[in-house]
Amino acid sequence: MFIINWWRYCRGYLVISLAGSGVERLLNMAIARGIGFWDLRKQPAGARLSISLHSFKALRPLVRQAHCRLHILRKVGLPFWSYRLRRRWGLVLGIIFFCLSLYIATSLVWFVRVTGTGELTEAEVRAMAAELGLRPGVWKRNLDLSELEEELARRHGEIAWAGIRVRGTVLEIEIVEHLPEPGLDNRPADLVAAKDGLILRILALEGTAAVAPGDTVAKGDLLIAGMVSAPETAPSGEEELPVQEVRARGVVEARVWYEGTAPVIKEEVIEHETGQSVRGCFLQWPRHNKRLRLWGAVENPYAHAREQVTKTSWRWRNLSLPVEVVTVTYHELTLERRALSPEQALEKARFAALKLTRAQIPEEAAVERVYYQEYTDEGRERVRAVVETRENIAAIRLRQP
Repeated sequence: MFIINWWRYCRGYLVISLAGSGVERLLNMAIARGIGFWDLRKQPAGARLSISLHSFKALRPLVRQAHCRLHILRKVGLPFWSYRLRRRWGLVLGIIFFCLSLYIATSLVWFVRVTGTGELTEAEVRAMAAELGLRPGVWKRNLDLSELEEELARRHGEIAWAGIRVRGTVLEIEIVEHLPEPGLDNRPADLVAAKDGLILRILALEGTAAVAPGDTVAKGDLLIAGMVSAPETAPSGEEELPVQEVRARGVVEARVWYEGTAPVIKEEVIEHETGQSVRGCFLQWPRHNKRLRLWGAVENPYAHAREQVTKTSWRWRNLSLPVEVVTVTYHELTLERRALSPEQALEKARFAALKLTRAQIPEEAAVERVYYQEYTDEGRERVRAVVETRENIAAIRLRQP
């Protein structure tokens, strides 16, 4: 429909009114001769319709034959606009000049904005960007942003990443600098056990080993002392060298055990939706933690329900409203209790205990063995999951002066 209306507008059409006793005869004669019209409306003294310019020329002889009166109400379309503008060349030139000026103005970069600078100054970044042609007055279509980003990052060693984007007439340059390297801490320190374990291997790169493979250590025990022992004998004529404190470095691998327990539950609860639900709608101010009910339920009316929350907020660019619409739907649930076989109950308890245990294990630890223990505590059956790992348990502890 839109395309048809647009085509009619481009070709031009007339909105006319017909009056007289022969209006119906005129319309029948027009249809019989293939003269098209649309938007026919009945009026007290006749009819009103829309007709194309070509069909209007064919309709005029029929108006005389039907003894009707025709009046043009409105002229619509580009042909009439072009006819009016022929006598107003100043206006046409002004429109063309305005459109051309607007196009040129929006095709150029007028401002350059730099963000993210730290060690580098904004003036330094602007100078490097100007060498690459990133300055006010350049054509936006001539900028290869991807290539310019890479070249700008290569221009200075402090730049880790550069991002360039064009927003309207503003060219934004975002700089990410390299993080400064952390300074080395050379203060004297020992390596101690971060957790209980059985020593498997010890490699002392700096300092003196205080334990050996096969030793059992507790959390906080000394593993590698942060000192270098003096030689047993000093060179002839010289005194024995004193003990020197250093920062201990090394790797101490140990076998560590983690455990988690879970009860053996002999029945499970299964939730089913009944199909019943209620909904509530609220206006919420997140910053002030306030809520105003618009309609619906204020709280959950069911004994068991699943809550579904939908939030709608309004945001345009960097502007947003401080209020949002929150829709809360409560779906009623029924609970079904089902007995489990001893094997199923034991398997679920093992899975729950192992899940609790694995949550304690660091990612870098290597799991070597997993086993389970079943026991009864206060008349209730439980399962203990034990996971054996191999990991580095050395941790830094500064030496006290």
